Amino acid sequence: MAKSDVELLGIDELMTKLREKLEDGAARVEKNALAKGGELIAGEMRKRVRVSLKTHKHMRDDIKVSGVRTKNGIKFVAVGPGKETGWRAHFLEYGTKKMAAQPFIYPSFHEKKAEALEIMAQEMRKGLT
Repeated sequence: MAKSDVELLGIDELMTKLREKLEDGAARVEKNALAKGGELIAGEMRKRVRVSLKTHKHMRDDIKVSGVRTKNGIKFVAVGPGKETGWRAHFLEYGTKKMAAQPFIYPSFHEKKAEALEIMAQEMRKGLT
């Protein structure tokens, strides 16, 4: 058998483009999984938060899931009341001198944490197939 050399021109560019495409797809799957897990917890928060009889924007109507953020290389979404009502959240969560605590943030997270992780894992699996 004769030995022959094959030179592939442009293979580096092709590999770079392939890596970029795979990374874009993985980022999209990761973003979708984080959003679905966050929305599950946000839904539980909306069910648990106390609503007053006053006519103003209620915290329940202002609970949101942020876009994907990164801190120290770890991606996450923030879930909770927005800027308009968020300043009141700690009064409910921890109480005041004149009001007993009516927590909804921690109990919601604690109750739905395992289910959110399972939903995120399913979304990742679905995105990889």
